[in-house]
Order: sequence, then C-alpha cells, then structure tokens
Amino acid sequence: YRAMGDSKTPMIMSLIMNIINLTGNALLLYGFGFGIEGAAIPTTISRAFAGIVMIFLLSNKKKALHIRNYFNLRFNFDCLKKILYLAIPYSVENSMFQLGKILVLSLVSSFGTASIAANAVGNSIGSFAILGGVSVGYALSAVSAQCVGAGDFVQVRFYTKKLLGYAYIALFVMNCFIWSILGTLLKLYNLSPETSKMALTIILYHGICSIVIWAPSFIIPNTLRAANDVAFCMWVAMISMWTFRIGSSYLLGQYFGLGVFGVWIAMTIDWVARGACFVTRYRGNTWELKTLEHR
Repeated sequence: YRAMGDSKTPMIMSLIMNIINLTGNALLLYGFGFGIEGAAIPTTISRAFAGIVMIFLLSNKKKALHIRNYFNLRFNFDCLKKILYLAIPYSVENSMFQLGKILVLSLVSSFGTASIAANAVGNSIGSFAILGGVSVGYALSAVSAQCVGAGDFVQVRFYTKKLLGYAYIALFVMNCFIWSILGTLLKLYNLSPETSKMALTIILYHGICSIVIWAPSFIIPNTLRAANDVAFCMWVAMISMWTFRIGSSYLLGQYFGLGVFGVWIAMTIDWVARGACFVTRYRGNTWELKTLEHR
C-alpha cells in the first residue's frame, strides 16, 4: 500500500492494531489478572487481525497492486528471485541487530538493577525520540522505490535530500518536546533517585545524538535499499554492530567502568560509523549501477 502511494490505509490499520493491543493488555492484565501472557496474547491477536484485514484489502481491484485470486496463486520465480535478493540481506541484518541487542542487554544486566531500569526507561522514551525520523524513513522507502523504478535518479536524490531535511526537523521537534516534559515522564516510572539520574543522563545524551547523527545512519540506507544496494547495507550494519556497538559497549561499559552510559555511548559510535559509510556510498554512483544490474 505504501508503494502505491497509499500510506493512509497502513496508518489507520496501525492505529486499530495498537488500540486492540492496548485494550487487550488492560483487560487481561488488570481485569483478569493475567501474568506476562496477558501482554503477549493481545499483541498476537492485534497483529493477526491487521494481517488478515490487509490481505483482504489487497483484493481491491481498483488498486494498482492487488491479488486477483487467492486460490490460484503460482510462483513467479523471476519475481521471487528479485524479492529474495532484497529480503534475505535485510532479514539477516535485522536478525544480527536483534542478536546484538540481546548481548548488549546481557552486559547491562551485569551492572545492577538501577542500570537495568535506567536502560529500559531510556529505550522506552528513546523510541519516541526517533519516531518522527522512523516515519520519514518509511516514506522515503516508498518514494525512492517509485523513483528508482522509473529510472529517475535525479528525483531519487532530490527526495532523499528533502526527506532527510524533514527527518532532522522531526527529530528536533520530538526531542525538544520530550525534554520539556522529561521531569513528568520520569516521575511516571516511579524510579529511585539513582535510577532517575542515570535515566535523565541517558535520555538527554540520546536526544542530542538523535538530532545530530541519527538521520544519515538510518534514513539514507532506505534509498540504497530501494536501489537494490541491500548487500552493502547489510555488511555495513553487521560489521558496525559487532565492532562498535557490541565491542565498544564492553570496552566502555565494563573495561573503562562507564556502566550503562558507556553502552549508550557505544550505540552512538555505531551510528557515526554507519552514517559515514552510508553517506560516502550515497555520494558516489555505485548504488545506481546496482539498480541497472538487477533490472
């Protein structure tokens, strides 16, 4: 739907999915006294509901992309090969990223309860801090893919630059908003003074780095992937993840004694390394040739 220029439908479905999830959590956790399964069940149901509805919506023949007959599907191996060429490297990249997060979390857990709590709060609030940038990234994926499909790389570069600017604005506005209500937000978590101080430091540091260096690291790769340059993105992400985020986390957090804050510094070092590689690649034209190779 996003590739067809219809971002409204996924947005509405995402809202419905989250309403189902939140309502289900409240009902099962507080109403029926469920444990952790009370959070897992509504999540599964909400995602299944959204998936079923979106599949049904794909039967709309008024859309440029639609499924004509669900019971007469056949493999198109040439098309499947192109899809897997994009999907497999991106899947490997995400898998390695999640594995790396688990290793980093295991390190954080060794720093004590206060560090674990501060890290969790930082991750929670930090996800909102980059929300605007993530949304712009989704939009850029669809826009770049359409321009690449038309073979118009002038437009690809134009929209990449334009949306990169929007991402910076969104990151700045979102982080300024979070900083303005940060005291109230931290009170909602009912943290100890030690944990609250650690969380405050983490969130302020993360916010500054989000505004300055997050966008090139996570916005530009969307353009590269849209142009079939997925293998480069995968290798950069994997090498940077294991070298800088994980390696530097142990070096700064454990060896130099910076604790959980060292882990967050390592994360931003990873951003810098990724951003430098992606910007360098984007400034050249190798990624444009990747598109021609796979037409």
